[in-house]
Amino acid sequence: MGGDGSDFLAEGGEMGALTRAFDWSNTPVGPPETWPQSLRVTVRLVLTSRHPMFIWWGPDLIQFYNDAYRETMGPERHPSALGARGRECWAEIWDIIGPQIDHVMAGKGATWNEDQLVPVTRHGRREDVWWTYSFGPIDFEGKVGGVLVVCKDVTPEHTAREALGLINEELKHRVKNTLAVLSAVAAQTFREPSSRADLEKYQARLGAFGRAHDLLTAANWAAAPLRDVIETALSPYRTGEGRFTVSGPPLVVKSRQALGLSLAIHELATNALKYGALTVASGRVSLTWTAADQNGEPKFGFVWQEFGGPPASKPTRVGFGSRLISRVLEDDFGGSVEVSYHATGLVCRLTAPLENLATSLNAS
Repeated sequence: MGGDGSDFLAEGGEMGALTRAFDWSNTPVGPPETWPQSLRVTVRLVLTSRHPMFIWWGPDLIQFYNDAYRETMGPERHPSALGARGRECWAEIWDIIGPQIDHVMAGKGATWNEDQLVPVTRHGRREDVWWTYSFGPIDFEGKVGGVLVVCKDVTPEHTAREALGLINEELKHRVKNTLAVLSAVAAQTFREPSSRADLEKYQARLGAFGRAHDLLTAANWAAAPLRDVIETALSPYRTGEGRFTVSGPPLVVKSRQALGLSLAIHELATNALKYGALTVASGRVSLTWTAADQNGEPKFGFVWQEFGGPPASKPTRVGFGSRLISRVLEDDFGGSVEVSYHATGLVCRLTAPLENLATSLNAS
């Protein structure tokens, strides 16, 4: 090799060796020394790549592939697929991939498929396999000479997601059943007319918990975007009049923090409707959060601030709602809570180390 111009086939592992040994002169592609430069470059790229890659070349879609792609194949096609015609090799899935190949060969551009079911036969049985892949054109004399396939078998990831969804739905179902049972028990416990207000408070808290839980199951439970948590918690109290202003940078909170914050916002909103800014038409509530350095330490700050309502006064006794706000937020965020009462309205401020929040939606 070298003098015959086929040194571009050097290396490439097992498939490099098989490609060099293959009698290409008996195929429409012809011997390697006659291959066009675009095919040589692409074959070289494929053979030396550790990502699964495949080539269909010419009108007969003659096939090349690398070691990484070989690992996705069964004995039904390896090594017989090398140098074979594409339509014959993949007859069982031609209804899926054939139109995509035709699209590229016709000069209409590349295709992209993500988490696509393409069943294949390997090791004696037909398997449901999910792929993420692209078909791209290989140029030849101003036209499309072939198709380059870059792909990945994503079946394990697909199966895991399909399993995280079933688990979430089951969890969601069980929690809803539990909340329904708790609500029914409360209805029996507080059945006296004098206890109706307590029953309504209890059921409203269950509702806030349920809405937060629905959001978490949609976000795969581990964590959720802070803005989504706040918007979900506020949804029962929005009247379309712009009473709430919500602003802050993109942050993610852990599941326990999402539940705690949802319950705290429910208590604050209920209080504002009964005694605070939301008792008058001009009243407004601002919910803001920040992520900034304080004395050299990254801190998370969340502020509920009321405007335009009656002056806030400190209650004569600390009720359950106030205790819930302080205890839940302090415990779940590992920070401190300060509730202050001003002539302009109530202010609730949470401060915690920023590192206590989730770093991503997958964090727990």
